[in-house]
Amino acid sequence: MAQDGSVQPTFFAEGRLDGQAFLRRERGTVEPQGLWAKNLSTETWRKETKDLKEKVEDLRKCLGEILGLQKEKGGLHSLQEIVSCEMGEDSHPRGVRRLYYDGELLLSCGLETHGCTVPQASAQTLALEMEKTCDMDELSRHYWAHVRGELCAKLQGYLKSWTSFTERTVPPAVTVTCSQALEGTDNLTCQAVSFSPQNISVAWYQDEKAVSPDTQQSGGVLPDGNGTYQTWVTLRVPQGEEQRFSCHVEHGGNHSVHAVPCGKAPGRHRWWIISGALTLVTWFCSYTKMTPLVLRHQESIELEDLQQSQVLTRTASHQRPVFQPRAISSTEGA
Repeated sequence: MAQDGSVQPTFFAEGRLDGQAFLRRERGTVEPQGLWAKNLSTETWRKETKDLKEKVEDLRKCLGEILGLQKEKGGLHSLQEIVSCEMGEDSHPRGVRRLYYDGELLLSCGLETHGCTVPQASAQTLALEMEKTCDMDELSRHYWAHVRGELCAKLQGYLKSWTSFTERTVPPAVTVTCSQALEGTDNLTCQAVSFSPQNISVAWYQDEKAVSPDTQQSGGVLPDGNGTYQTWVTLRVPQGEEQRFSCHVEHGGNHSVHAVPCGKAPGRHRWWIISGALTLVTWFCSYTKMTPLVLRHQESIELEDLQQSQVLTRTASHQRPVFQPRAISSTEGA
């Protein structure tokens, strides 16, 4: 926001639970972040929207007062507020509220001290000016009431919903991918995402035997940011042997095996060559065996014809000569 108010002020807010974002307000719209937040009631989001709308007005007013105390004119300025509440096993709330002006810590208020301090010396001048125009004790009490009465009360309600959400069992979505590594090797990656609770086992097997963990690279189990978790395990294998490996996943008492999508089935190409060779050998053998039979059959026919001719010739010779010289000459001439 400019000191003369010529620039339209913008407002951004984000809510986090145990470090994971569940709420975001940008461009005037409050949106849930993650599966858990999307399951919260409509009334919860109505109240969050109302509270953030009031917060916009409070920060705009506070920034205007700070700009009024500054001697310099012009330029863009920002005011940031961080409010947090922590609750341990003893259920005792521990809250902090910090105010930053142009990225520099201006005020820090705590539940235990019930007061506000100015940690940075460079902000002393502005803080002193604020003390002259603002009731710091009242401001401290207001901060304390807000942190303990509103924020910590929300935290207790959210924790119940969060615990119920995280204790449910959500099976992992598993994918196996291949990527080329060094020359002659491939990386096989087995990734499991969107599962809960976080206890899971993801391991590579070769020929149905577990591969040593020392040869596998794991990314650990990490939060997805929506109440579920993710993990991955990578193994480097020689090219051509991918199909000998499989990914085994155990979660929530269930066990699943996932095949590798790349590579060729072991032995398939070799058996195709052997099968083709046997087929060719059989064909040539059959051809070789069939050829003499055909030749013998043809010789048999010719011998039979020759024998029949000889028989006819001998039979006819008792009656008259079979061929006359003239007839032979006429036949040749024709």
